[in-house]
Amino acid sequence: GILLNWTKGFKASDCEGQDVVSLLREAITRRQAVELNVVAIVNDTVGTMMSCGYEDPRCEIGLIVASTLSGLSAGTGTNACYMEELRNVAGVPGDSGRMCINMEWGAFGDDGSLAMLSTRFDASVDQASINP
Repeated sequence: GILLNWTKGFKASDCEGQDVVSLLREAITRRQAVELNVVAIVNDTVGTMMSCGYEDPRCEIGLIVASTLSGLSAGTGTNACYMEELRNVAGVPGDSGRMCINMEWGAFGDDGSLAMLSTRFDASVDQASINP
């Protein structure tokens, strides 16, 4: 997976435009701290659902909820993912099986289409955000 750009306050030098799996594998080899194989790149929301699904296979939703209080970030924002029947996913061939749908709603309404629903709380969050 090629890292296009950092978001949410994360930063590491010389990673953008690079294959982060290769970088991680190289770092693990240099440290000789643990033997593992990187098999997937997932975000926090999908990782949350997968880890809960390990404990309870009925888990169908991953949800990240973080808040910003007085300009202090307490997390990476909000997002959700859920499991969907493949037959309901447009553009994907086949109709058997299931797929994780990652909502990535961080930019939802950035085009101004939801401005009429915005409250003073939304304005406060945007003001404190590094990516309003």
